[in-house]
Amino acid sequence: MIYLENNVFDEALERIRYIYDEFDDVIVSMSGGKDSTVVFHLALMVAKEKGRLPLKVFWLDQEAEWQSTVDYMDSIMRMPEVKPYWFQVPFDFTNSLSPQKNFIHLWAPEDEALWIHPHSDIAITECKSKDKRFHQLIKSLQSECTDSDNAIALCGMKVSESMMRRMALTTGKSRYKGLMWISKKQKGVVQTGYPIYDWNDSDVWTAIGRNHWAYNVLYDKMYQFGVSPQRMRCSALIHETAWHSIEQLQEFEPETYNRFCKRVPGTDTFAHAFETEVIPKKLPFMFRDWKEYRDFLLIHLVKPEYHELFRKRWQGQDTIEWYKVHVREVIVNDIDGTINTDLKLATRKGGGSVDKRPAHKFSAVDSHIQSVRK
Repeated sequence: MIYLENNVFDEALERIRYIYDEFDDVIVSMSGGKDSTVVFHLALMVAKEKGRLPLKVFWLDQEAEWQSTVDYMDSIMRMPEVKPYWFQVPFDFTNSLSPQKNFIHLWAPEDEALWIHPHSDIAITECKSKDKRFHQLIKSLQSECTDSDNAIALCGMKVSESMMRRMALTTGKSRYKGLMWISKKQKGVVQTGYPIYDWNDSDVWTAIGRNHWAYNVLYDKMYQFGVSPQRMRCSALIHETAWHSIEQLQEFEPETYNRFCKRVPGTDTFAHAFETEVIPKKLPFMFRDWKEYRDFLLIHLVKPEYHELFRKRWQGQDTIEWYKVHVREVIVNDIDGTINTDLKLATRKGGGSVDKRPAHKFSAVDSHIQSVRK
């Protein structure tokens, strides 16, 4: 790690200035979360400074979103300084809430009556891409935001979030002119830059608070509910890393929750399971060990066509702790293997828990701004 004299705010601005000097087209990729909010505002500052407005903003709307996130992104996309690329296009998304309905075809025209929120009047609802899975689709859609072969998308990823991200951005060979925080050039794919990769959550909230930037109000609701910072997610609620927010959905957005119940199989079951335990902490008494329990769940919860996929992923992971991880993978229907991949790279476990404290009168910014990095 190289330590610089600049603070992280000024260093990120310098990185974005460098990007504007190097690339002909700059796109900010947003999720509606705090990190992409900071990247957006930093890029907006530099775009104004260099006379490169309007700023292109990309968002792949996953339909199964918090209404707070939709409202926040709508406000961003309608700013006069922004050129919106708000995609609401059909694609398949993993549903972690149901072992029977493994995927949901989001924005499917035939399901319009059940959509969790409607098409926006400024959204793009058709695209050239034939990709039907999330990660591949994002790359394809970013390419549809530009005609330049020298374009870059700015992303709010930070190495402090996980060991997987730390490894991705701090190890190996340089990717672009000696830099690790810009992706390698690939034909037909927009490069990616990570200008706040060395920030932590305190840096993010301090920047938001000091500059009086608007942010997703969902963070305030989560803070008041006692959600730990590590578990505050503003993106799609059916992903294998976000299913735990279903409990909060009932509390914060009951109307959205009702629409989820009609649209997303397993929503109501998962929500009520929080009264007991979604992921068992103790081995159920009827099983000899965690391996037997894992294998039982695999056979009875996962569709047969995915059994070999899970088994292949589990090869060489023959310890009690890994068996417990496998149980979690099966219960939340982690077909893509996100949980397993993250833990293989991690040297320690992370995450938090919901602490149902009484509602606090302060906002999420207030709670974090006290811990400014000197």
